Amino acid sequence: MGCLPEPDPVTGLLPPGRHTADLGQLRAAFVDAPCFSDADERKLLWDEWECHRGALEAVAGEISRLWVAGSFVSAKEDPGDIDVTYLLRAEVHDRLDREALGMLDDLTDRGWCADHGMRVDASVLRLPEDMPVWRMARDTLPSPANDSFRDIGLYDEIWQRTRSPKGVEGEVWSLRRGYVEVLL
Repeated sequence: MGCLPEPDPVTGLLPPGRHTADLGQLRAAFVDAPCFSDADERKLLWDEWECHRGALEAVAGEISRLWVAGSFVSAKEDPGDIDVTYLLRAEVHDRLDREALGMLDDLTDRGWCADHGMRVDASVLRLPEDMPVWRMARDTLPSPANDSFRDIGLYDEIWQRTRSPKGVEGEVWSLRRGYVEVLL
C-alpha cells in the first residue's frame, strides 16, 4: 500500500477520494506523526477505537474493511471522535442472529458508545455478494445486493462531504474531502 496523502495546508482535509492504508499507516499518519506529538486526545481516541473495533469484530466474527473519516483523518489537532464505517462481507453479515444484530446496534449508537467510554461514531454496512461485474450493472439485482450497493454509495458520498469553513454564509455541504479505507 502506498503512503497516505498529506492534508491540504489550507483546509486541513485529505484530498477528495478514498485513500487506502493499513492500520499501521493510518496510525503513523494521524496519531504518531510529528505534527501530532502534543495531541494526546488522538492517542486516547485511537485506544478507544481499538476497544470498539475489537468488540465489533468479536460480535461480527470478521470485518472485511473499514472506512475512517471526519476530523480524525484531518490536520485538526484534537478531533472529538472517530467516524468509522465497518464493512462486513455479505455471508458474514447474513449469518448474524438477532442477538448479534442487537449488539451491533449498540456498538453503532453514539450514546451507548459514549456511556462505555468510546468516542466512536460508527456504522456497519453489508457488502454485496461476490458477483461478476456485468451482473452488478443490471437493473434487476436482488434486494440485499441492491440495498448494499445503495448504502455503500451513500456512505462514500457522506464521507467525501463536509461543511464549508466558518465565515462562509450559510451551511453548504459542497466542500469535498477524502477518507481512508483500511483493508483487513
